[in-house]
Amino acid sequence: MPALRRTLTVAVAAFAISGTGWSTEAPPAAQHPALERLKSLEGDWSGPAVWDQDGKKGSVEFKVSYKVTAAGKTVVETMFPGTPGEMMTVYYVDGEDLVLVHYCTSGNQPRMKLKPSEDPNDLAFRCTGGTNMKERDSHMHSVRLTMKDADHLRGAWSSTKDGQVQWVAEAEMVRQKPAARD
Repeated sequence: MPALRRTLTVAVAAFAISGTGWSTEAPPAAQHPALERLKSLEGDWSGPAVWDQDGKKGSVEFKVSYKVTAAGKTVVETMFPGTPGEMMTVYYVDGEDLVLVHYCTSGNQPRMKLKPSEDPNDLAFRCTGGTNMKERDSHMHSVRLTMKDADHLRGAWSSTKDGQVQWVAEAEMVRQKPAARD
């Protein structure tokens, strides 16, 4: 056991000296104007959502939370938190692009890239492929977040199958304020 402990100690020391070791100090965050806008969403949001799937319409109370993580380089969006339908989307900078990966309840992971826009409060993403799916499979194909102001957000999503829109959903969300403490 002492030899194993010595080997581990040497390995950890070499890792730390190499400059790639763990650190509690955060390196500079990724710089992208749209990622900075997404960071401003941190917190909990909710509001009514409407959907249309092949002509069948419905509504639901939509809940989503945003969290800035990975030393400010990533924003994690959690839809329907704490429910069996919970899904996660991870936004991050890849080179000069803002991209996302959506981890869907359907079991696939579409990747999307931000489309250029003149309006910094309008973030529209389009599918560029994904894992565990083919283009013809049903998958989330677009996401659009429109920041109306610091406390109001509109979300729009679409899914396609065989290249045709299968369903769309839109939500008008309000930032949830923490409850006041006595």
